[in-house]
Amino acid sequence: MTNLVTPSPEELSERRRNLRKQRRIRNLQNIWRVLAISGLAAGAFWLIRNPYWLLLRHSEQVAIEGNEMLSDAAVHELLALEYPQRIFDIQPEQLIERLSTQSPIAYAQVSRELFPPRLEIVVQERLPVAVTVPSRPGAAATSEPQPQSHPGLLDSEGYWLSQTAAVGLHEEFALPELRVRGFHPRYQSQWPQLYQAVQTSSVEIQAIDLRSPNNLILETALGAVHFGIYDPQRFAEQLAILPRLQTLTRNPEAPAVDYIDLANPQVPAVKLSQSPPTPNATP
Repeated sequence: MTNLVTPSPEELSERRRNLRKQRRIRNLQNIWRVLAISGLAAGAFWLIRNPYWLLLRHSEQVAIEGNEMLSDAAVHELLALEYPQRIFDIQPEQLIERLSTQSPIAYAQVSRELFPPRLEIVVQERLPVAVTVPSRPGAAATSEPQPQSHPGLLDSEGYWLSQTAAVGLHEEFALPELRVRGFHPRYQSQWPQLYQAVQTSSVEIQAIDLRSPNNLILETALGAVHFGIYDPQRFAEQLAILPRLQTLTRNPEAPAVDYIDLANPQVPAVKLSQSPPTPNATP
């Protein structure tokens, strides 16, 4: 049988004092916790509302990364930010849209930092692989109007950008040497494969003429080469013939070549230049 020990009045009084003491400590802890949270919230609210701490005052507070083609000054001009400006008034989505419209920037990421207040911008540019040039007056072309009536830039995916929109290039950035005439939006889907094929050629290619849909013309180190209607599979076969024709330009005694016709790669043809007729002697 278990004997129950009844605590004395002194022990009960001591227990009550300890419980009251623990309750006061818990209440003080709760009060301090509430004060600390309120203080942090008030401080954060003050920092947010205080314009001094969260202002973009100058362009040095905007960090730009990833730009190889455009200079930092050109990107700042595209951003069109006004200073000073509260960082919370800046909308990253609007800046991204501003950068991606009528500029060689394909992708942009904008993030805001509060301490210290600054913007971080990472861009990915559409690096040009060719320069589009207007058709020469009087040159053979299709009856369709060419939308690119002024110089432009063309990337490897067929994205065209007016050269006037690509302002503020890095001083060390050089435009590509490849020229394209008669580029039309309908060629955009074909351009990536066409460009990749041209890149594999061991014969230097200076220009691509797309003005006639019935005759693709390349200006090469061998001279003008006519390929007929562009066919991706046949084009690779046609390009493979070019190195075999290099003897046409190496022999100084060979007649001048007007153009090389590879429309039928099985039967290459050479169009020789016609010498101007000798004027009749004066009697």
